[in-house]
Amino acid sequence: MPQMTLELLQQEIDYVIVNSEFGDAFECYNLLKNWLEKSGPVKNTSEYIAYNNYLIKLKFLSFNYLSNINEQADLLRDYFPLSLEMGQFIFWEKLETEIISIGDLDERDAFKKKMYEALEKCDSNLIGRQKYDNQEIPRRVSEWTKSFVANLGLDKFDKLKKMEYLSHNQFIQMLDVEDKNKVKILLNIYEKLRISSKTPEGYENSVVMNMDGKEIVFDHGRVEEISDIDKIRDITSKETGQTKPSLVTTHASVPTTPSVTTPVSPLIELTEVLKTYSQDSLEHKAISQEISRIKRSEFKQAQKTDAKL
Repeated sequence: MPQMTLELLQQEIDYVIVNSEFGDAFECYNLLKNWLEKSGPVKNTSEYIAYNNYLIKLKFLSFNYLSNINEQADLLRDYFPLSLEMGQFIFWEKLETEIISIGDLDERDAFKKKMYEALEKCDSNLIGRQKYDNQEIPRRVSEWTKSFVANLGLDKFDKLKKMEYLSHNQFIQMLDVEDKNKVKILLNIYEKLRISSKTPEGYENSVVMNMDGKEIVFDHGRVEEISDIDKIRDITSKETGQTKPSLVTTHASVPTTPSVTTPVSPLIELTEVLKTYSQDSLEHKAISQEISRIKRSEFKQAQKTDAKL
């Protein structure tokens, strides 16, 4: 490939983020990787490191195109801070897209465990060493995850304790606004990964339902009425996996149009989540109605199929 300048790479990353063209990011990642391996700058030089940083950023943008869970985990373990250096890019959205594509809730939890354990092992600096000289501030991602557990516990983080931690922790108070935001983003991702998908708060799918003639959405343990049809379409688009590429993609091939994974019926998942609510709750009523609707729909479809046979 012709040499791509650092300026052009930055423009490519900006374009991908603004336009959500993550397939382009994966193609650019493969081209840059091939060029660096065959004819790029000498390894460990400042020029090589600069190009390699862009390579890693492109890999984060292409996260859902990586077919190997170990490769995804290694990316977090070795380079997580680079995911925070791309302006408006929100890495959690890529993680959540990956999680939603996994139909089995046990497998979802296994994936999430693999990811948060990768963060616990990440020895890359979240906080730069040039700042805060001679101050004993946690620097590495792994040091911050240990701080989260030490201060907030292993289970779901209490909201009040989390607010107190972010507001009063002696080390966080020493940080500037930019670094405080990095810690907050890491904490939010780490917390979401630790919450089981079998719980209402951890169940990632947003399900649009109709209850008593009103359009509502069940989202992360909450039931809310929806009046904005565009919001319903956004949720439906997210749940059908329109931004999710094929999981069998390999580095040898570069897809121009990502294939769409077949959405998994939420029946089993919703049945599992239903068990966590009391029978007199609004959430229990809404989910029960949706389960009944799905069962009726599947029964009718089965009848149609039998009739054709």
